[in-house]
Amino acid sequence: MQSQLENLYRRSGITKESCFHAARRLDTHNNLSLWALSILAFSLIVISLLLQIYSNNSFITLYKKFFDFSITAMSILALLISVVVAKSNFSLRADNFRRQAMEINELRISFRHLIDKQDDAGSKETLYSAKSTEYSEVLARNLVHDQIDYYVSSTEGVEHKYYNAKLFFTEFFGYVVIIGLSIS
Repeated sequence: MQSQLENLYRRSGITKESCFHAARRLDTHNNLSLWALSILAFSLIVISLLLQIYSNNSFITLYKKFFDFSITAMSILALLISVVVAKSNFSLRADNFRRQAMEINELRISFRHLIDKQDDAGSKETLYSAKSTEYSEVLARNLVHDQIDYYVSSTEGVEHKYYNAKLFFTEFFGYVVIIGLSIS
């Protein structure tokens, strides 16, 4: 029965770390989307002001339709980003994951000292049953983290770098491209 308690402690630790990573990932999404939208909006304002200031320039008058089209396309992109960010609730979901991880951590603390305690098998089985049920309830009423959160939080070395790179390119690279295009 002691091995089952240790296994529950280990599994809850992995889940806790994955939830904390999911919260950090969603916070990063929230911050990058805010930066991308802000820089894109700022660049649209600057471009519009420059076009008005230099409206008599021959280059501006020659390519006026192109500039108008570009500003319209960037405005639509900014609108799309704002809709995606608003619908994704990154901040709220990150907070939910953080709370879930803290609940799991409290659960782990509540029985860690009891694992090594010398008790009879019946009391260990009762403890395992109670804590396993409590762990299942925490998981059932909250979100489940993505698989990438598990991989990033539970790997080390080259494998950890691989999953971090995969996370960056699959989830955050689009924001970096938008920020880069807005600045240039």
